Amino acid sequence: MAPNSFVFPEVTLLITHYNRSLSLERRLTVFGELDCSFAKIIVSDDCSRGEHVGRLANLQKRFEFELVTATTNGGLGNNINKGQDAVTTPYTLYVKEDFEPTELFPFKLEDALTFLQ
Repeated sequence: MAPNSFVFPEVTLLITHYNRSLSLERRLTVFGELDCSFAKIIVSDDCSRGEHVGRLANLQKRFEFELVTATTNGGLGNNINKGQDAVTTPYTLYVKEDFEPTELFPFKLEDALTFLQ
């Protein structure tokens, strides 16, 4: 567990997903291990297969994210856009489900937000 708690109340974490629920689980776990919390986490799924949809439902209970789904696969651009439509915070941190945050990540995000503000 990271020694500090990192709270980003003005940031929504947006993760696009398609048939990689195990990778998504690892990413969400790492953000927890880094003790990062966001105003909201949105997972935008692009019509994954049934076994991944079932895992997403279980992950949603465990990690408390908003799941945005599609009835047909519209491609990555569409997946990003429909996820972004659900964002209500001033800032969005967009990552794919295979993003690998390191222990430096929360410090770098703090710096980036300072520069943006």
